Amino acid sequence: MSLADLWSAQLERGGMWLGILVIAGLAVFVLFEPVQTWFGQQQRIAQLTQDVAKSEAAVASVAADIERWSDAAFVEAQARQRLLYVFPGDVTYLIVNDVVADSAGQPVPTEAVQSTNINWVDALVASYVASATAPTVPVAEEPAP
Repeated sequence: MSLADLWSAQLERGGMWLGILVIAGLAVFVLFEPVQTWFGQQQRIAQLTQDVAKSEAAVASVAADIERWSDAAFVEAQARQRLLYVFPGDVTYLIVNDVVADSAGQPVPTEAVQSTNINWVDALVASYVASATAPTVPVAEEPAP
């Protein structure tokens, strides 16, 4: 085999790989949009499946409510509880403010003696002077009938 034969054989193999790369690149270019669309559709299907599951749970909840409200005893209990309905002859007691006061919010008294720096005599005199010097508003008299 001559050098020219070896060179042409290598060129043919290189050309084959170049052809394969061109075909692979063309396949990626042609199939990119359909594959992207397929992935988008799969994501949308998963989201819609979750929405259907939520809707089915809501329907089941409403069906349970309908079944509960079709029971006469439940309707009677709700009327007594919510609307305060009673049967004739029943004696009911309504308790208002049946809440125990919580002592956690109240301040704890201290044992130390506290003193203020306010002179009560001066405060009394200032209050008297303020009331004596305040302008008077005339009161309108109502006409006699």
